[in-house]
Amino acid sequence: MIQVKQKDLKAVSLAMAKHDTRYYLKGVFVEFNGVETRVVATDGHRLHIIRVLNENGTMQAPVSFIVPTDMVKHCLKAKAPRKVEALVSFSFSPDSQEIEALLPDDTTLKAKAIDGQYPDYRRIVKMVYDNPEETKLAVYNHNYLYEASEALSIYLRGNMPMIGLKHRGDGVGVLAYEEFLALVMPLRGDISLLPERAFAEPLQAPEPLRIVA
Repeated sequence: MIQVKQKDLKAVSLAMAKHDTRYYLKGVFVEFNGVETRVVATDGHRLHIIRVLNENGTMQAPVSFIVPTDMVKHCLKAKAPRKVEALVSFSFSPDSQEIEALLPDDTTLKAKAIDGQYPDYRRIVKMVYDNPEETKLAVYNHNYLYEASEALSIYLRGNMPMIGLKHRGDGVGVLAYEEFLALVMPLRGDISLLPERAFAEPLQAPEPLRIVA
């Protein structure tokens, strides 16, 4: 069984494609090798990934599947008993391509995995690490960024354009459009800006048995 926290599934699913001709993006991609689980979603414009390590797990050959949108939605609607962490437990049959999910309310759900090749998210993530200078990012209070964009929306009477946040290394963030300007100061302190490079690496597989003559 591949256990995924319901809150993690919800967080990643925000990046699922909703209206896209690329049907394989209309779902959540799950990878599992016994000791590590990765949950991924992208709509081609953004990418959300959550990685969970199982220290008590045993390495096995990696499996992967795409959970269709309808199944994801049902998984998120199920409620767990009070004071119990909501978990969704997936099992997958490569032969039948069938996914079975044990939901937080102890009901089960079955669906066919989406038949398609999921984009190589590792290549996209790897780009972040390729240039050490570019990984020196600024860290901002997310509420300030949200309110700056809201202020711009009010200024433009709801006609919101695409916006860009300009920063120099870990300096002040600048959001500007026409006669509107917002400056957001970066947070200070020892903050880990990027997770370890493992997001950009493929899942490990157990070493094959060695034949000793």
